[in-house]
Amino acid sequence: MTLLTKMADYLVWANDTIWEIAERLSDEEFRCPIYNSRGSIFQRYVHLAEDTWEWYHDWHGDEPEAPDFQNMARRGLYHFISEYVKKWCSLITERTVDEFRDERDGKVVVIAFEEMFFHLVNHFTYHRGQIVMGLRMLGKDVSMTDYVPYRFSA
Repeated sequence: MTLLTKMADYLVWANDTIWEIAERLSDEEFRCPIYNSRGSIFQRYVHLAEDTWEWYHDWHGDEPEAPDFQNMARRGLYHFISEYVKKWCSLITERTVDEFRDERDGKVVVIAFEEMFFHLVNHFTYHRGQIVMGLRMLGKDVSMTDYVPYRFSA
């Protein structure tokens, strides 16, 4: 099993583990401002959906109209995220694009697929940590989603 495949399996496991808690929140808990009014658990999921969708389409060089993430139902939002994570994971073995060229402020950076996938996993880990903090602030019991606990659970 390749490292990317292990990372993909871990990403799905960690996301699902935290979602099992987040999906049981009341609507008020899910949408209440946390982090000193810097957003809600809902907003973290919206952000993850937006970025996962945008990067996937940037990677393929297409520009479809963005979904209305703000008005997606909770389960629909997580389902959307899960489906796009699966799309990213499928690119580990079958893809037509191996690198992405990005230009900003006159500088061009070439990002290999492995780097992009690492970025995706890292981005989810960062925001999943924010979601976990919000869940704990709401008094929820949250288990660890580090890689080693994942390996013991698998």
